Amino acid sequence: MLTIEVYIKESEGKGLGVFAKNFIPKGTIICQFVEGFDTKVHVKNLDELNDIQKKFIDKYFWREDDYYYSSCDHAIFINHSYTPNTILDDDGNVVANFDINVDEEILENYSLYDLDFDSYKNELI
Repeated sequence: MLTIEVYIKESEGKGLGVFAKNFIPKGTIICQFVEGFDTKVHVKNLDELNDIQKKFIDKYFWREDDYYYSSCDHAIFINHSYTPNTILDDDGNVVANFDINVDEEILENYSLYDLDFDSYKNELI
């Protein structure tokens, strides 16, 4: 779940992206998993889902161990970068790695937390 105010707009060459509505100082928690708001699906439950639901998981969830996780807000539109302006802290929160200016896109490095990253990294736009 996002902990800051953002807006969604077209990101050049990447589809939709998440942009800062306000200045975000380095070290600010941008996003954190909130049990009861965000969602997780155990891998053993994937067989119960239809093809449309599985495609949604493929696009908007990340995998850690035996669970697929997803934010239930605009955080699902945060794009990947190998030089992101966020990083994961020791608690798994997404934190500003640098000051992020108003209207700047918020970016993450998916490879730092998604065990399935290698399977789709060449498909990223």
